[in-house]
Amino acid sequence: MIRAATNDDLYAVYGLMRQLSRYPFTKEQFESCYLHNLENNYILVREQNKHVDACGVLSIRFPLHFSCKTAEIINLIVDEGARNQGIGKQLLVSFEAIAVASGCVCIVVNSGKQREAAHRFYEREGYVYTHYRFTKEFS
Repeated sequence: MIRAATNDDLYAVYGLMRQLSRYPFTKEQFESCYLHNLENNYILVREQNKHVDACGVLSIRFPLHFSCKTAEIINLIVDEGARNQGIGKQLLVSFEAIAVASGCVCIVVNSGKQREAAHRFYEREGYVYTHYRFTKEFS
């Protein structure tokens, strides 16, 4: 079942994000970000037998170069042991429904260069490679 995340999902989502992120962060840092996202974005989880095995974050944006509402998938992660079962697609469809209901003209997703399987997944789902993304890290 795909559902909106709650405060009670914090540690399950923390475990999933630890699989995704290349940045080290503490539970305290994560908790602060999680609570901010619960208030300002859409966090969905997929729960099966009282176990959260996937999650994602969707943000509604107003970029000037579109001058209208767009949606951005900030994160989408399926537990390593639950992949290739259609769970990612369920989350994607749910996010797309939120974007359409919110009046967005498009939905975008960023994916790390190393995540080639994820790139194939998004392309199979009708997403088109359109941009480069540049990152500058600060110490």
